[in-house]
Amino acid sequence: MRPCVLFCLCCALAACGGGAEDTSANGAAPIPMPGANSTLPAAPVPAPVVASTPPTAVVPAPVTMSTGIDASCGLNGAGGIQAEVLQRVNAFRAVGAVCGSTIYAAAAPLNWNSLLLQAASDHSTDMAQHDYFSHDSLDGKTFAERLTDVGYSYTAAGENIAANDPTVESVLTHWLYSPAHCANMMNATYRDIGVACVRSDTATYSRYWTMDLGRP
Repeated sequence: MRPCVLFCLCCALAACGGGAEDTSANGAAPIPMPGANSTLPAAPVPAPVVASTPPTAVVPAPVTMSTGIDASCGLNGAGGIQAEVLQRVNAFRAVGAVCGSTIYAAAAPLNWNSLLLQAASDHSTDMAQHDYFSHDSLDGKTFAERLTDVGYSYTAAGENIAANDPTVESVLTHWLYSPAHCANMMNATYRDIGVACVRSDTATYSRYWTMDLGRP
């Protein structure tokens, strides 16, 4: 049986005209599940992500599923988690939150976006299929480039990833109690969201989660 281990990283960027700035801290320590018996290792801290303008869009290659990969994650597919993700994340945003030492006021609800869902699904599938865990794809693409690849033109964007969480509730709880991931979810700049989970019976982790957020 695989140990229940969560590694979380987050990235955020803003791009508008000729300038850009980081919109949240990059990297966060994992938060143990309530009642967990083991100590989770600290996640590596990636370099800040900065982009001046979104890269030129290209047509992504089709994703080939391999044996042992389940794009539904055992949660009835993307459609099955859409309502729960929106309800839970928008409930956080409706009342505000304290992310680490930063207080975030209430923010407008997010809208489910099919392009962000595609980018999230592609990345979770790629991680599960090729057994790695990183914001950067094995071909070197950043999450910002993946958003542009699927046709999402952004002025601001962010990404959270996680591994092994079995439910929407557990992954959102981990992200909520990690300051940088919480800040991504509470960022009032963002308007759209897409979240995907892909299960693997052959990779290091049982499930790979990707949350992409953005503002067109």
